[in-house]
Amino acid sequence: MQQKNLSRQKILFCLLTSIVSICAYGQRNKNYTNATYLEIGGNGLMASVHYERQLFKSTKIYGHIGVGIYGAKQLRPTIPFGVNYLLPIDKSKSFIDFGAGVTYTKADVKLYIIVDRINNNPVQYSYFNFIPHIGFRHHSSKNFMYKLSITPVFNHYDGIPFIGFSFGKIF
Repeated sequence: MQQKNLSRQKILFCLLTSIVSICAYGQRNKNYTNATYLEIGGNGLMASVHYERQLFKSTKIYGHIGVGIYGAKQLRPTIPFGVNYLLPIDKSKSFIDFGAGVTYTKADVKLYIIVDRINNNPVQYSYFNFIPHIGFRHHSSKNFMYKLSITPVFNHYDGIPFIGFSFGKIF
């Protein structure tokens, strides 16, 4: 009887030690669910500020929305939004970031500069641009993040190649 109790105590001790170890490891590799960042190029077209939130706790799927500007002579607002997935590369600090978004703007992305030179008062239209992206993203130990992405822009004209660079804070 005493030997059974000793065996149970050993099993309980091993189980508790395992649970504590797993919890400690989980604290060391904290998953951040939010980010705010400044993006040059990319989904905002010229410059934008974004808020990003993890959509599901069990996956690395995020949604983002932002406000930005685009234009040559006259700056126009943009509203980028979309979803992305972070595929870990190494130890949850570096990722392949891919996804897609839509950017609403009053600027005609492909011909805006040409139209602006010809007519200082162009007709006001609203445009939606489809912007897929793939890139590299890194989270630093001090809760900063940066990413570099290829972000082609597709609209009613055609597609144009584009890139984006982002820098911000994860929390």
